[in-house]
Amino acid sequence: MKCYSVFWCYRRAVVGYGIDEEDQIDQWTEDAESCVSHEAYECARAIYAHALMKYSGNKSVWLAAAYFERSHGTRESLEALLAKAVAHCPKAEVLWLMSAKSKWLAGDVPSARSILALAFKANPNSEEIWLAAVKLESENNEYERARRLLERARASAGTTRVMMKSAKLEWQLNNLEMAKTLLDESLVKYPDFAKLWMMRGQIAEQENDENTARDIYLQGVSVAVRYKYGLLVMCTILVHALMESTMR
Repeated sequence: MKCYSVFWCYRRAVVGYGIDEEDQIDQWTEDAESCVSHEAYECARAIYAHALMKYSGNKSVWLAAAYFERSHGTRESLEALLAKAVAHCPKAEVLWLMSAKSKWLAGDVPSARSILALAFKANPNSEEIWLAAVKLESENNEYERARRLLERARASAGTTRVMMKSAKLEWQLNNLEMAKTLLDESLVKYPDFAKLWMMRGQIAEQENDENTARDIYLQGVSVAVRYKYGLLVMCTILVHALMESTMR
C-alpha cells in the first residue's frame, strides 16, 4: 500500500505529462478512482485538487471530488469543498443541494436554509431548489415557511411537481378545501398528469363522496386515453375507479 501511494504521489507531480488536454479530465478521474480502490486517499485528493485548479468551472470534476469527500473525507472537508464548488459553478443545482443536505444532516438547519437562499439567487426558477427548501421546512415542522415557499414557487415555477407538492402539503395538514382547490387548478393546467387525478379522487374518497370520486377517476381514464398515457397509468386510475364503485 505504501509503495502504491508513493508511486501515485510521484505521478501527481507530473500528473498532466503526456496526456492530451481533451483527455485530461477523464484520465485524472480514472487515476483518482484507481487511488481510491487502493485506499490511497490522499493521492486521490491531490489528483482532484490538481484537476480543479485547471478546470475550476467544470461541474463534473467538482461533483466527482464531492462524492470522494463524502465517502472518504470528513463532513468538514466535504462542506469546504462544496463551498468552493458553488462559488465556481453557481448554476450547478446539484452542488448547492449537496451542500445544504450536508448541513441539514448535521442538524444545522439554519445553515442549510441559508445555503438554499443563496441557491435561489443563483437559480431563481429551479424546481429542484424550490422543492428542497420546501422539504427542509416541512420535515422540520415549519409548515408556514413551507407554505410561503410553495406560494412563491407556484408564482415563478408552477410546474406539475410544485403544484402536486402544494396540494400534498395542504392534504397532510388536513386543509382539504385548499388541497382540492389546488388540485382543480392543477388539472386545468396539467390534465395529462395522472397523479393529480388520483390525488383528487382519493380526497373525495376520504370525504366519503363516492360519486365525486368515481367521476374523477373516470375522467382521469378518459384523459389518459386522450393523451395516450401508458397502459399501467390507465389501469391504475381505472382500478381506483372500480374499487371505489364496488365499495358503494
